[in-house]
Amino acid sequence: MQGTSTVYFKALNREFHVFGVDRQLFYLFVGLCLPIAVSAHLNWLMDLIALFIFMILYLVGVYITRIDKQMLAIYRRHIHYQDYYPAHPSVSAKNILIKPSVPIYQGKRGFFNVE
Repeated sequence: MQGTSTVYFKALNREFHVFGVDRQLFYLFVGLCLPIAVSAHLNWLMDLIALFIFMILYLVGVYITRIDKQMLAIYRRHIHYQDYYPAHPSVSAKNILIKPSVPIYQGKRGFFNVE
């Protein structure tokens, strides 16, 4: 059976970046630095400070994006599921009670969510 050839556009499968930084991270940096510049009624010194902070954050964002493009998505997922899969500091650490995502059966007491 002969297959058909198709045109594959790599841009359709890539993550959306703004100036080489993840989109949400870039807008976070802009959202952090813009109030610094505007708060002093666009004073040139505060503009330079905001620009300097933005450049430092931007360079860190480019570095993080170049290392691993999915690092921020994995970190966001880790924050979301942190209650269900807590980190244990060592093998001999005391077990802590985690919140299950589904009701669990506790014998004669029936189904309960552990709170």
